[in-house]
Formats: sequence, structure tokens, C-alpha cells
Amino acid sequence: MWGTGAGAQNLARPLFAFELEGSIFLVTVLLAFSAVARLVAAPITGFMTDRWGRRPLLIVGAGIRGATGILSFFADTYMEFFVLEFIGGMGIAMWNTSANILIADVTEPSVRGRVVAMRGMSMRAGQFTGPLLGALIAVFFDIRTIFLVNGISKFLTLLIAYSLIKESREEPAAGAPSRLRPRLTLSAVRPFLTRTFILVILATFAISTMGQGVFNGLLPIYAQELANLDEAGIGTLIGIGGFISVVVAFPSGMVSDGYGRKFALVPGLALLAVSAYLLSHGDNYTMLLIMVSVYGVAWGISQGTAQTYAMDISPAQQRGTFLGVWSLFQAAGGFVSPLVVGGLAEWWSFSNTFIAVAVWLAVSALLIALFAPETRWRGAPRGP
Repeated sequence: MWGTGAGAQNLARPLFAFELEGSIFLVTVLLAFSAVARLVAAPITGFMTDRWGRRPLLIVGAGIRGATGILSFFADTYMEFFVLEFIGGMGIAMWNTSANILIADVTEPSVRGRVVAMRGMSMRAGQFTGPLLGALIAVFFDIRTIFLVNGISKFLTLLIAYSLIKESREEPAAGAPSRLRPRLTLSAVRPFLTRTFILVILATFAISTMGQGVFNGLLPIYAQELANLDEAGIGTLIGIGGFISVVVAFPSGMVSDGYGRKFALVPGLALLAVSAYLLSHGDNYTMLLIMVSVYGVAWGISQGTAQTYAMDISPAQQRGTFLGVWSLFQAAGGFVSPLVVGGLAEWWSFSNTFIAVAVWLAVSALLIALFAPETRWRGAPRGP
């Protein structure tokens, strides 16, 4: 439900912002500051879930995103839309961070890759149907109506969370000192200073560069301006990438559980690099179709595996805080990458920008391959 509305909005957001101002760079500024909101909200959400539980933050996050989606239907200026997307980004962070922590709570490492993949499949199924739905809405109504649909989908998500999702935070025994209460101590900071955490952050940041910076930010404008595609054609391309990622996700989870997170993550990053390079030559529909197909495979492998990796190394007593900080860096990638790739595309060129992203992803894959430890290997836990 969440993914359907988000997928539709991924199509509408850059096109609507471009329609309001006519600037590629301002489109990427909008995307970047939506990520700033997530950057601020994610670590706070993680800390709050350790104190008050996962479920309340799920519900509040869905409510915030639903309200801002509906209000965007009435936005008439770029600044109005900018403010609503910023607030909506906070709701997205609250929902995603709480959901990740809840999944980590209820899974064992031996099956975690597949469980994360199943959740990712449901999200990507929505992201596959969402752009197609958004394209139909844009054809028969207008782009604004997509925001209304997204807002409604978030309130439906809220109802599901309120009615069916149980609290997963472990409660300390009555009268016992709470070992789960977060404290700012050396032991609390130590998990964030390890080589493993730094390398996972590197991979997460690289994935965000391709996902938020290129695929969600530049691809719709690139396809419209250079390949002369309309909203329906762009929505179809994005939907194809989403469909392929759904098909790939669960097999990737099986590989991750059976052979290791690194075993799956390195090829995923390498294929993201290939897709970025292909996009540099994608000034026609055929090349764009090949690119989104490779991207779909790569995204289906890499995003869920990086998330599973972070869950593996999260300490049980501070899981919310730890995954909140990891989400902060994920959001940082979503903030920095649209600004960087948008600026390069505005003042350099689309093609050179995509080549630079491909090199960055290839370097990230190499570093993970050489220096990242394996956290799961042939069914037996293996520590970082």
C-alpha cells in the first residue's frame, strides 16, 4: 500500500516541480531537502522506538505523509510544494525506520535476508504498479491528482498498522533496571566506530546515489527532454524496473541467507554501476529499456542486502538507535546525491554525470569486496 502511492509520486514529484519552476537543479534541490527531513528524523525515530516502541512511530509517520500528500494536491507554488515535501519526508523517515527496526526485532539471522526480501517485494510491487497508476492518472486527470492518491494510500497504510501490527520492542522485567534504555556511553558509541559499520554506510550511500539521485531524480527528466518520452512512457519504464526488482528480490534473499550478505551485495553494486553507464548512452527508448532492466536486477539485489547487513550488525539492546543512525546515513545519501548529480547535469552534462556515478559505484563494490567482513556464511552466523 505504501509502495503504490510512493511509486506514483516518484513519477509526479520531479515532473511537477519542473513544471512549476523549469529548472533541473531546483528539482534536485526539492529531492535533496526531502532527504534532509529524513536525515533529521531517522536517528530521532530510532532513539524514540527504543524508549516508546516501534508501533507508535509507524502510525505517526504514516499520518504525517498522508496529510502532506493530500495538501500537495492544492499546492500552487514551488515553495508550497517544497515545504510539504520536507514535512512529508519526516513522515517517510518515521515509517521506514520503525518498520526496519520491527523487522529486525522479529527475525533470526538465518532467515533475515528472505524476510527483508519479502517486505522489499511488497514495497517494490507497489512501486511497480504506482508509476503505471500515476501515468494513467496524469493522462486522464492531471499530475496533481497523483499526490491526492498518494495521501489516501498512506492513510490506508495507517489503518493497517493501527489494526494489525503488534508492538515488537522487548520490555524489561518489572522492577529490573532497563538494559534496553538508551544511554550515551562509550559502549553505546562503539558499534558506530567499526570498520564493518563504515563499509555498510559506504554501500548504503552508493546505493542511494543511484536510486534517489539518478533513477528517481534525473531519469524522468532525462527521458522527457532527451528521449522525448511522455508521462505514460516514463511511467512504463520506471514500472518495468520496479517489476524486475520484485522478481529478483526473493532469490537475492535466499542467496544472502545461504552464502552471505557480501556475496550478494558486491554483484548488486557492480550491476548498479553498469546501469549508470548504460544510462549515459540512453537517449532512445531501447537503451533506456535495457538500462532500467539492469537497474531493476541490481536494485532488487543491493537494497535489501545492505539493509540486512545493517540489521546483522545491530546490537539487540540498542537496535532502534543503531538502525536509526544507519538510516541517517541512508538519508544523507538521498540528500547529497540529488544535489551533486543535479548540479553536474545542469552545468556539465547528463552523460558525464552518469559515467561519474558508475565509477563511484564500481569503486564502492571493489572496497566492499576487499575489506568488508561476511556476517552470514552457509547458514552459520559469522561476526563482523
